[in-house]
Order: sequence, then structure tokens, then C-alpha cells
Amino acid sequence: MTTHSTPPYRYLSKKKNGLSQPNALVQLGVNHIQLFSKESPDFNEIEAYRDLSRSVLVYIENLILKYRVNYALVLISNFMLMLFIYSAMAVLPITVHAEDNPSIVHRSTKDYIHPDNPNVIKDVEDPFELVNRRMYMFNALLDKVVYLPVLRTYQMVLPDVAEKCVSNFYNNIGEVYTLVNAALQLKKGKVMTTFNRILMNSTAGILGLFDVATLYGIPREHEDLGQTLGFYGVQPGPYLMLPILGPSNLRDALGGGAESLIFSAVDPFNFGENTTASVIYNAVKVVDSRNQVFFRYYMTGSPFEYEMVRMLYDRSRVVEIDN
Repeated sequence: MTTHSTPPYRYLSKKKNGLSQPNALVQLGVNHIQLFSKESPDFNEIEAYRDLSRSVLVYIENLILKYRVNYALVLISNFMLMLFIYSAMAVLPITVHAEDNPSIVHRSTKDYIHPDNPNVIKDVEDPFELVNRRMYMFNALLDKVVYLPVLRTYQMVLPDVAEKCVSNFYNNIGEVYTLVNAALQLKKGKVMTTFNRILMNSTAGILGLFDVATLYGIPREHEDLGQTLGFYGVQPGPYLMLPILGPSNLRDALGGGAESLIFSAVDPFNFGENTTASVIYNAVKVVDSRNQVFFRYYMTGSPFEYEMVRMLYDRSRVVEIDN
């Protein structure tokens, strides 16, 4: 086994290019997927990838000598896992894309306008409007009396960095839903993007506390079971204003409920044997979810705020399903 007195490659230096050793692992993964995604990468890209690969190998080699295998084995396993999965995802034989199905993705104007008057936007189906309006008022009162005071305390106690880490942690878990639903919709691009994000943020991002993937230009996607049902033609059904949760429709409410039941059945954190951990996890999740939503009830000052929220929710879900 050979060693080097000084790091011969630039990515091993903490002082050059702003890349530390752990970041070199992430950058190697990024370069790997970029190369595998191209039919004919140019010579400079290949040389840069080889240079970075040798740097990482030297880094792992030095770790083995310094720490006697323990920490190095963790990095090696993560490194090999990244290479294997990146390669598999890059050549995944999925050829059907959302954009290949115009009957689902490309909507005509008749889906948005009133059938009797082309100059009027189609109304959202709201047969339970009376109940929904009262629930809207209840949610507004609950938000004012409970949620916002708790949220202000939460923001006062936690530093902004800690708040961001909490949000990143829950978002990282939520991306598993996106991964599954993107796969069900045969959206190869979103599957690859989301898997890369989960892998990077769960390893280099320390269990999702830090959004490393975004720093490397990998955007966050969002898919849920309601979108999957809509993708395959399931109609939204009547508009619903759910207690605490806010605007929804029958399709999305059933989809969200199914996802919650599946999470409870799978129980990835073994909450079934630890009630305290389950309560803390869900309580913080509720507060963080509200912290990530900037909407405030009656903030518009409009007497038609209920109608505005209803319309915006309905139109936003159409856009999300088509995307």
C-alpha cells in the first residue's frame, strides 16, 4: 500500500476550491451520475472524474492508516453504495415518461372554463360549502389561538440554523414518498433526481439535517399519492376543508390518509415500541410543517378569501399533476 506525504490532488485540500474531503465524496457522486447520463462525455470531464476518484481513494487509504479501519469502512461502504446505485439509476430501463402521454399531461382550455360561458373560469366542485366555510373559520381560530403562539415560541427558542436542520430532516423523509410516487408514475427524471437527493442528504448531509443536494444543484421534487391518482385519471372529487390540515379534496384526502397508514404500518423508526419518541416526532413535525407554510388566515383582507384559497388549491394541484 502506498502513501503520500502530501495530498497530490486538489480535492483533498481543505484550502483549495472550497472542497473538504467529505465534499469530495459528494462531488464524485455528482460527477459520476453526470457522466453516466451522457452518451459521449468529453475528454476533460473524464479526466476530472479520474482525478477526483484517485483523490478519494488516497483519502480513504490515509484514513485506514490513521483510524485503523473503523471510520474508513463507513466511508468506503457509502462510497461504493453511491457508485453502484448511481450507475443502476443512470441506466434504469424506464422508457415511458409523463410527457409521452398527452391525454393526461396536456390539458385543453375546456378543463378550466365554464361550459356555458367561455369567459368565466370553471367553478370548483364544492357541495359541502357550508360545512367547509365553518371549518375554515375553525382552522383560522385554531391557527390564531394555538398554532401561531407555539410557532412564535419555537422560532424564538431555536436558532435559524437549527430550524432549517429540522425542516431538512423532515423534508428528507418526505422525499421517500416522492420517490415512490414518481416511480409509480414512471417519471424517470424525478426518480433519479429524488434518489440522488435522498442518498446525498442522508449520508453527506448527516441523516438529512443538511440539504447538500441543493448546494450541488439537484432540485427538490414533490409527488404524493393524490398526484399519482390524478396522473392516472382519478378525478379530484368534492372540495374539502379538513380540520387542522386545511384545503384538500376527496382524492387527495384519501391519498394522504393512505400514506399515513402505510407509514404507521411500515414503522421505519420502530415507534410501536416507543410511544414517547412517536409523540415527539409527530409534535415537532406538526410545528415544522406550519413553520414552512407562510400563509396566514385572512391575511389577504379580501371578503372572498375562502373562494381564492379554494381556487388556488384546485389549480395548483392540476399544475402539480401535469408537471
